[in-house]
Amino acid sequence: MPAAMIYVMPLLGILSLNNMLGLPNPILVWATFVVFYVLGASIGFRLQSNWTLARDGNKVHVAGEWVTMFTIILVFLVSFLNGLFLAILPELVAMPAVYLGLTIAKAVISGIFIGRAAYVWHFMNKPVPHLLKAHIDN
Repeated sequence: MPAAMIYVMPLLGILSLNNMLGLPNPILVWATFVVFYVLGASIGFRLQSNWTLARDGNKVHVAGEWVTMFTIILVFLVSFLNGLFLAILPELVAMPAVYLGLTIAKAVISGIFIGRAAYVWHFMNKPVPHLLKAHIDN
């Protein structure tokens, strides 16, 4: 697959950020988001290292996995639930367990996308061993 496809996937995480603007206690929400975003990024980086097999020009060869579809579905599900709760049950969203739960889910999912893209970027830009050896010999 083109590496650019993986680089674009973090944009899916941005879809849920608009919903977060309506959540109460913005300082706590954004602090929680940052912490769990970093956690999600480290998970995504580690997961992608298991699935990235090779590169060929601007294409990356990845093993089959289920996380991509699962995270895409979760992005839309959590955003839908957030919007639903804000529209129909705003008193439910006022509960810290609910708004922090939504925030944690969004942050981890968004972080996974950026972590995977970061790993592929790293993988695509590291020197190829046979080219490195040829460079050292010269």
